[in-house]
Amino acid sequence: MKAQFKYTLLALSVAQMMQIASAQETIADEDKNDKSADQFEKIEVRGFGASLGEALRQKRFADSVVEIVSSDDLGNLPDVSITDSLVRLPGIAASRDRGNASRISIRGMGPRLNVATMNNREIVSAEPSRDVRFEQFPAELIDSVEVYKSPVASKAEGGISGLVNMNFVSPLSKDKRIININGNFMHNELGDDLPDTDGNGYKGSISYIDQLSDTFGIALGLTYQDQPSLERGVQSWDYNNGDNRGDLNENGIVEHAPWGVMAKSKRGNNERTGGLAIVEWKPSDNLRVKGDLFYSQFDIKERDDQMGPGDLGNWADGDSGPRGWGAAAYDASSVTPTIIARPDGSEQIVAGSQFNNGLTNYVPTWFQTNEMLSTGINTEYVGDVWKVTADVGYSKASIESVWVTINPTYVGGDYDLGFDIQNKDAAEIIVHSGDISSPEQYALGAVADVWEETSPGTWEITGQEFTPSVMEGQGDKVLTDEMANINLDFQRDIEWGVFESLLFGGRYTDRTKENDQVNDWSRSAKQDHGLSDYGMSYSIGGGYNVPDIYTFKDWGKVAEVAFGGVVDHDDPSNSKNDLASWKLQESNTAFYVQLNMSGDLGGIPYSGNLGLRYAKTEVVSSGHEQSAVWVEGDDDVWYQPGPTPTEVHHDYDEWLPSLNLLFNISDDSQIRFALARTMSRPPLLEMRTGFSLDSTAQPPTANGGNPTLDPYVANQMDIGYEYFWGENSAATINLFYKDLQSHIGLDAGTVTFDGVDYAFTGTVNGDGGVIKGVEVLYQQAFTELPAPFDGMGIFANYSYTDSEVMEFKPVENPYNLGGLSKHIGSLTLWYDKDGYDARVSYNYRSEFTGINSWLPSQVNLNEAETTVDASIGYQVNEHLKLTLQGQNLTNAASVNYWDNDKTKPAYNVEWGRRFLIGFQYSM
Repeated sequence: MKAQFKYTLLALSVAQMMQIASAQETIADEDKNDKSADQFEKIEVRGFGASLGEALRQKRFADSVVEIVSSDDLGNLPDVSITDSLVRLPGIAASRDRGNASRISIRGMGPRLNVATMNNREIVSAEPSRDVRFEQFPAELIDSVEVYKSPVASKAEGGISGLVNMNFVSPLSKDKRIININGNFMHNELGDDLPDTDGNGYKGSISYIDQLSDTFGIALGLTYQDQPSLERGVQSWDYNNGDNRGDLNENGIVEHAPWGVMAKSKRGNNERTGGLAIVEWKPSDNLRVKGDLFYSQFDIKERDDQMGPGDLGNWADGDSGPRGWGAAAYDASSVTPTIIARPDGSEQIVAGSQFNNGLTNYVPTWFQTNEMLSTGINTEYVGDVWKVTADVGYSKASIESVWVTINPTYVGGDYDLGFDIQNKDAAEIIVHSGDISSPEQYALGAVADVWEETSPGTWEITGQEFTPSVMEGQGDKVLTDEMANINLDFQRDIEWGVFESLLFGGRYTDRTKENDQVNDWSRSAKQDHGLSDYGMSYSIGGGYNVPDIYTFKDWGKVAEVAFGGVVDHDDPSNSKNDLASWKLQESNTAFYVQLNMSGDLGGIPYSGNLGLRYAKTEVVSSGHEQSAVWVEGDDDVWYQPGPTPTEVHHDYDEWLPSLNLLFNISDDSQIRFALARTMSRPPLLEMRTGFSLDSTAQPPTANGGNPTLDPYVANQMDIGYEYFWGENSAATINLFYKDLQSHIGLDAGTVTFDGVDYAFTGTVNGDGGVIKGVEVLYQQAFTELPAPFDGMGIFANYSYTDSEVMEFKPVENPYNLGGLSKHIGSLTLWYDKDGYDARVSYNYRSEFTGINSWLPSQVNLNEAETTVDASIGYQVNEHLKLTLQGQNLTNAASVNYWDNDKTKPAYNVEWGRRFLIGFQYSM
């Protein structure tokens, strides 16, 4: 509270000094206003270089520290998704999912610390947290994007690292009818290596903007994408680091070991449909009404084949003996395990093999449907004195998903199957003897003789028994996120010394996020299914040292004929999983007052704003909890009571002062200064009550919520210098300092349900710490060069972030704050002249901590990533442009590790190079 008061007092003091100084200076003459009006003259944006120029103009005159992606026409933003545009901005990096740039980090801080709005309305997410996957927003339907790095009191609270606002087009701002038609054919090179896919896809869009009269305009947009979803690589399951480890070499030190290592590939399609409708009406000079509706749907269907040794953890208990349950299989192998000593004195199995044990084969299909709807009405009235803006919005997102795996039965002969991770980024799976890949080694069940003791000491075969293969459905859930919001803003001009306008208003949101999950289910294969020649094997390629993977030629046919089809989600036999289901209701109320200012300080013109925002959050968390206490029943039988309903209420509030100042020290250079207190609300998933159990993980895991979490809170400062020359050139440097008063992290332990020990991860508040860094940007159009080189340009930026904020696990070597990269850099070389529009982009981020938004207990150290993209376009005539794009040209693998330890590889996967050829037609 003291720090909060000091920031408020400091902001007011600075403003007061400026007011006194301004009273002693001569008021700027009318030429200044004329110049300002000229500076905002409309510029038509065509091509990548021109879009950079428009974004730079908006950044230059913004009233806070902000980055901008701009396009003049709906459908002309020069990227596949919004995320592709965002990652070129200073200090912004993205994590990748299915090869697409997805969730973003700002200034090295992960998705938990940013907030997203659409047309300045907060939006929902189909993720269980608050994270927004920006790849769901087609670039063709977005007009511009703003990333606010220093808060403004009139903008929504919730982002310590930044606020990302996506804007739709205003039809009446155009002076003509605009029709854009885009079409692209795409090819992923992994389709050349993996079976049953050609790697081909396509995307297209059409948009229409028109002014039906001087007072009424509309905009319509529709986009469709069918993108191949391909992946290959190696995955190591989590490590056995607990007390239940064996001592394989009997030296008194138990060893770390992976629970399993899988070769894997994904083959499927990701279909995305998006639609946008905007109506704008201006019945008078004073009144404007604008309604918008945005819809997006993802349909994902992926085969996710996996095969490898799956019983490597060598767990131990009182019955296994000190060497562990896996010791016999390790001993029977022809290969001696490789055990290394670790710096902390512990030991780790980094290579080994097991004889006739642990072969695991999953042939699953992942089904997922995401939907998002966002709509609202914005009304603006400008009177003689007051400007009043009222905005009412509603958004809803949902995800329906299930992982359905068929586990074929191995019916082959002896095998010796092992792994090697020593000094490797990608685990190797080694078959020392036997054949585990040929299709004839697998069936949908096995028949075995049944032996019975027919008389004392006499055993005979009395029949045969069929043990079927099993189909399992895991994580079968429907998650919904629904929000209604209202914003009311008032603004008027004032003459209070340096203060020239007054803004105040409020915001209210009512949000409900609910996860409805059924228990994992299973079905057994029919013995008389009648199928034949249904299996196949293939190499995943890519230089991975793994055996060929077994799979089905027609997964759907096997599922239907042998198992009776994929179970219906609405089947009443699928009972609700009370522990994994939860509901969060959150209401947010905010009020603010803001004063915009301008004046002179020591002969230096300045402008800016001073504001104070109050935000209050009330949360109701509903779910079930499982007691670990056993009770004795009336029949003298001890039992563990079932899950019981529970509900927890929690609330918190914050006062959030902010100050933004822009000093124009010359016609070409300026200094920015900002102070603020900021907050980011806890991830919704981690505020759930009860527990989420995953018995299929190795080891079994439990994730517990904490409904009394308080938000991240930070006091922060920005100071920067910006130099501009020409219409499309600038060099900037910005220093930032964030003192987190509190943060949120994961703690670990063990809980027991139904006699099973679960590795438990829960979320708690921490004491925060300091995050500081620097951002630099250099942008230049080389118009002074001789033709044809005068169409060249460069856009480069780099950010460095230093943080003392850590997660809470592992205890002996905790991860850095989730999403934080120390180094982020981007370099784009472009050419824009005589109808040619070309660019090559290089993006880099150093290693960072990744936190799974669905399973917060799954935390990994992600290796540094580098991606290279390129595109070229040619404007054939006024209407037609042809384009060629290449993405992920280096086919950079995504590599990460368990336990913040590079001797424990987790994932090494690649998504392939992707090429698109297409056209843009405008009229």
